[in-house]
Amino acid sequence: MLTNRFPKVAELLSVCWFDIHGRIKTRMLSAKTHYKAYLVFKLGRESYGFTDEPIEATVRHGNTEVSKQTVYVQRQGGIIGGGARADDWFELELGELPNKGGEDGELKIRIFRFDGSWMGGVIIQGIEIRPN
Repeated sequence: MLTNRFPKVAELLSVCWFDIHGRIKTRMLSAKTHYKAYLVFKLGRESYGFTDEPIEATVRHGNTEVSKQTVYVQRQGGIIGGGARADDWFELELGELPNKGGEDGELKIRIFRFDGSWMGGVIIQGIEIRPN
């Protein structure tokens, strides 16, 4: 049984692309606070296509890219994401979200992979944003 704080979660069954978007208005965040965004997920028993495959993670403030990095859902040897959480989900750091305060804008978070290879079996709880 999956336990989470949301009534519904998304399960990636079988696709040849991976593209998740999230956004938040900067006025919803505390001013002068540095945040990080995390993908919160689990791997199903039949997960495939993620071992050692790079996924791009970007954070944009308006039209400006403020963070870009390559992340991995699963590494060889069974290391999953950035690590396990106390709630039995895994988290993967996607990037940093600076919030100076005073500006009225939007932060956009995106993770994607478009290499044409098939993947599936990932259960997505969501993107979590928290102070660093």
